[in-house]
Amino acid sequence: MTPTLIATGCYSSAGSGRGRGIELLEWSPEQGARVLATVDLPDPSFVIWSADGTLLHAVLETSPTRVVTLRPGADAASLEVIADITLRGEGGCHLALGPDGRTLIVAEFGSGTVETILLDEDGVPAELIDLDDHHDFAEGRTPHPHQSVLLPESDLIAITDLGLDRVLLYRQDRLDGHIDLAAELALPTGSGPRHLAADHESSELHISCELSGKVATAMRKPPGTGERSFVGDGSSIESTWDVTSNVAASGIEGENAVSHLELSADEHHLLVANRGPNTLSVLDRGQQAPQLLAEIGVGAHPRHFTQTQGHILVAAQEADRIDVLRLDGGDLEVAAEPIPSASVSCLAPRP
Repeated sequence: MTPTLIATGCYSSAGSGRGRGIELLEWSPEQGARVLATVDLPDPSFVIWSADGTLLHAVLETSPTRVVTLRPGADAASLEVIADITLRGEGGCHLALGPDGRTLIVAEFGSGTVETILLDEDGVPAELIDLDDHHDFAEGRTPHPHQSVLLPESDLIAITDLGLDRVLLYRQDRLDGHIDLAAELALPTGSGPRHLAADHESSELHISCELSGKVATAMRKPPGTGERSFVGDGSSIESTWDVTSNVAASGIEGENAVSHLELSADEHHLLVANRGPNTLSVLDRGQQAPQLLAEIGVGAHPRHFTQTQGHILVAAQEADRIDVLRLDGGDLEVAAEPIPSASVSCLAPRP
């Protein structure tokens, strides 16, 4: 197989970890991994590629938040910083391309805000154009936005807020790029929604709940049938999904700060990373509620994972390694020796 280029974000020695900031790895199941390039940046907590794979965007979990864009050199043997924007909030933990492809949407856990950055015609960050403060509808609670996800077959952007126990659903204005609150999904108190995965039609949403150790599943309701609630400016928003189940993400007793989750390529299974048990779980989606099928041990503090070339690569942050697994039907197995990567926080295969 042709090797995959994988960007990693690592909490760095220049920040709060032991890693080297951003690494570019060349990886294949047959040959393993080798490091091609590194850039020392403080605490890049999440990285994503541009749609064409020519640029790499990173959010730095700093105060204030920074967003850095890098361009790989020939054969990815180097990384050049071509943009470095300082935002107004702090503690940025996730970023995603907006639905228009012309913006970056940044979730800031520390300040409870979501910021939108306009990209220029070359896809490089140009300016901050919008800031949405979740304190505006926190009702005395402390907001902690954690992730933004574009919902398939929809014009909605789902932003999980761990502090508010809600998933806030935004729409982006096609003219100015600003995002506006359109709907919400309320979760049980104490859930702590962290990450979200949707099926190809967004009929089902699965949410990893860091504080409860569970996976919540929400089913979409017919348009116009949701309850409406009022937000800080007096306007009302609709609830368009209903939580239908809450199941334990791990079969191991004890605390579980669930982190990332994804659907398998065929959407038959749900993969979930568990911090505390330090496992990766596979759940069957074919029942009324997801059911635990298998669970395998991985390195300490599995913060994130990705799927590529028929394998699952798990970022085990406190074990300083990337575990290499394979999903075989409904079972998980170790596919290769772990890849060393200090304080690794996220993984992004190049498209």
